[in-house]
Amino acid sequence: MPVTDAPIPPYDGPRGILHADRHDVAARLFVSTFLKRNTSALPRVDFEVVGMAGLQGELAELGGYSMGSFTLFATRQPWAITTQLALECVLIWERASIAARYGDQVVVLEPGMRILVSSEPEAAADRAMERTRPTS
Repeated sequence: MPVTDAPIPPYDGPRGILHADRHDVAARLFVSTFLKRNTSALPRVDFEVVGMAGLQGELAELGGYSMGSFTLFATRQPWAITTQLALECVLIWERASIAARYGDQVVVLEPGMRILVSSEPEAAADRAMERTRPTS
């Protein structure tokens, strides 16, 4: 069996993401999406911008699958699941005031930039979104 240094995705395919805690997925997606796009040192004045296709690709990567084979066939289940969950994550980010939709793109807001420059961005994102969790 070949040895690989590729990281193990945190979720097992589209169904694994579907059944995961939404706030956990939103925190992971926020950090993986916007830290990857950083080409200069943080903090930045210009906000990071990403479109829906970028979110879908990042979310698929967290699940260990590729969106490429699904984007041409919008009725296929993995594409639908990935799109639905990406939109749910954006709604969570908006409720937490760390990112917002701007036209057909998503921009990081100033509180979100503070998350990205923190020493533990995923934990900071999780804390920011904690207050948006529904109460029982």
